[in-house]
Amino acid sequence: MYHSLIDEGQPSVSRFTGCLLGGALGDALGYPVEFIATPAIVTRYGVRTPATMIGEDRPAVVSDDTQMTLFTAEALIRDHQRILHEGPGDLMLLMQRALLRWYRTQLTDWPATKPAVLTGALINERRLYARRAPGLTCLSALGTGDRNTSKGCGAVMRVAPIGLASGDAAWAFEVASEAGALTHHHPSGYLSGAYLAAVISGLVLDQPFEVAMAEAETLLRQAPGHEETLAAVQASQQVAADGPPDVVAIERLGGGWVGEEALAISLACALTADRSSPQGIADALWRAVAHSGDSDSTGAITGNLLGAMVGIEGLPAAWLADLEMVDLITRLATDLHRATVLGESLDETAYPGA
Repeated sequence: MYHSLIDEGQPSVSRFTGCLLGGALGDALGYPVEFIATPAIVTRYGVRTPATMIGEDRPAVVSDDTQMTLFTAEALIRDHQRILHEGPGDLMLLMQRALLRWYRTQLTDWPATKPAVLTGALINERRLYARRAPGLTCLSALGTGDRNTSKGCGAVMRVAPIGLASGDAAWAFEVASEAGALTHHHPSGYLSGAYLAAVISGLVLDQPFEVAMAEAETLLRQAPGHEETLAAVQASQQVAADGPPDVVAIERLGGGWVGEEALAISLACALTADRSSPQGIADALWRAVAHSGDSDSTGAITGNLLGAMVGIEGLPAAWLADLEMVDLITRLATDLHRATVLGESLDETAYPGA
C-alpha cells in the first residue's frame, strides 16, 4: 500500500503520531495569540518559552488548522480502504467530501445533498464542531465552489497527512497540490502545501532535513507559478543560517497569513530547532508562534515538521498532557499508519471507501 520502495524502509507510527500531535501543539500554542501583536505577547507571556500551554482554555484547544488536518487524514484512510476492497478511484473526490464534512461542522445548518458526504465516524466527533476562527477562504470555496485567487495559508496548514501517507516525494507534491487547489487557486497557496508535503514524505522516512528540502525544491521548480514559494523557501534558509530566529527575523519573512510566508516561518523555526530534547522542540514552537502574524498556522506547520522527525517521544510531555483531543488525533494518526503503511483493513463503518 505504501508508495515507497521496500528497501527504503517504513516509517514508524511514532512519526505519524508525532507529526499530527506536534502540529496540534503548535496550533494550540498559537491560537491564543493569533490576533495579538508581538509587544502584547511579550507583556502577557514574557520572552521565555512557557512551561505550560498558554491561554485560558483547559485543556488547550486547537483551531481549524488541526480540524482540517484530521479530515485530510480521514480522506486518505478512506481512499486506501477503497483501494483495498474495490480498487483505485478518485482521491480528490474523497478529499473534497472530507473537507465538506469539516464545513458541516462549522455550519451545521448546511444541507448536504450527497449522502456520502456525511458518512464515517469523524463527522460524529462533537469536539470537532467547535468554531475557532475558521478561514474565510476555505469556508467560501467549500460553500460556493467558486474559483478564487487566494494564496492564504489554509491549504499548507492542512496537508501534512499527505506527506505521511505517501513515501514518495513526487506523489506527495502532486496530491497536496491538487488538494490545496480545492480551496486556494493561487499557485503560492497550493504549491506551499505541495512543498511541505514533499518535505514531510522524506522526513518521516528519516531523510536528513536538508535532503528532503532539496528533493522538494526540485519538484517545486518544475511547477508553473513556483517563483514566490521558491523565494520564500530560500529566504527561510538564509534566516536559518544565522541560527534560531528572533521575532525581527521571523517577521522579515512575513506574517504567515499567506501560504509561502507561513511555510517560510515554519521552515526557519524547524531548521534551527534543537531536536535533541523536548525542551528544544518547545522552544522552536514558541518561536514559531510568538509574533504578530498567523501564529496558530505557523505553529502547526512547525510542529508537523518537527514531529515527523522526532516522533511522539520527542514532544514536550507536559504540553501534550494539557492538549485537547489527544486521543482522537492519536487514533487518526495510528489509523493512517495502519491503512497506508501496513495496508490493513479498517472498520468500514468508521472509514467507508466513498
